[in-house]
Amino acid sequence: MAAKTYRRTEVAAYAKVNLSLDILGLDDRRYHVLESIMQTIPLCDSVVITSAVKGGPAPKNVAVPDRLPLRVTTDSRLIPADSRNSAYRAAELMLRTYPRIMGTDDEITVNIKKRIPVGGGLGGSSADCAAVLNGFNTHFGLGLPKTQLAALGSKLGSDVPFMVTGGTALVSGTGEVVRQLPPPESCFMLICFPGYGMDTWEVYRKYDEMTIPMEARPDTAALASALEAGNSAAFFAGLKNVLEVPAFALNKKLATLKTRLEQTDADKVLMSGSGSSFFCLFKKESRARAAMALLESEGNECYTFKF
Repeated sequence: MAAKTYRRTEVAAYAKVNLSLDILGLDDRRYHVLESIMQTIPLCDSVVITSAVKGGPAPKNVAVPDRLPLRVTTDSRLIPADSRNSAYRAAELMLRTYPRIMGTDDEITVNIKKRIPVGGGLGGSSADCAAVLNGFNTHFGLGLPKTQLAALGSKLGSDVPFMVTGGTALVSGTGEVVRQLPPPESCFMLICFPGYGMDTWEVYRKYDEMTIPMEARPDTAALASALEAGNSAAFFAGLKNVLEVPAFALNKKLATLKTRLEQTDADKVLMSGSGSSFFCLFKKESRARAAMALLESEGNECYTFKF
């Protein structure tokens, strides 16, 4: 018997921060309608796709089997390595939508090397989904445009359509409307993860119970206009995250952490998504690295980079 031939594709699954986040209300399905300026950042998981090549001519019609030739593995004990994993669901969606993949390949494995903190509001689950969609497209030579991959991503999570493309964008609706924007002026970002996560659904539930003051809400249209006009000062000054209010109500340690981060002389400090991570912006790398050393000495998990 001839030895099997395997192919391998590795894709970076980039994290995101919500540079600004507002909630406009609920749609007919009771989903929250968002407006968020989102930015992918260098912090990333690694998603590796391998498969065994069957060889021979590809069949014209392939039925979807009851048991898919698919498994997910990971180096993290914090995420499931089975069909509950978001990356598994993304791979399953691709296989069921494009079953011809299984006509040419077998033993499909998705391995996730986690680096993005779990439950930190940095979109790790969505990043892995987007990486699987992009990775399958490349690995199996599907030739799908990003718009088609983003449409598939909307079935998996509200952040996934944006993360298929990444960059800087105004994301609205329930995540399905993505408008690319010019990136903000380059600066140094520090990500601070306190070592515990927040439950996204709990934060949104708390939001629904509260009356949010107007001053906690960003002017998203003005922020987008500032980016398009190249007015970085106005953009950075106006950044807000409306979910800080319910998140801080649920966990007062987050409010304390934000105060601590503001003492590092950062130019801007804001929670990302529903928490628990914060991003801090600095004009100088030396200030970012000094803050990182201090915060890590206090037990936080930190990352810094130019963006």
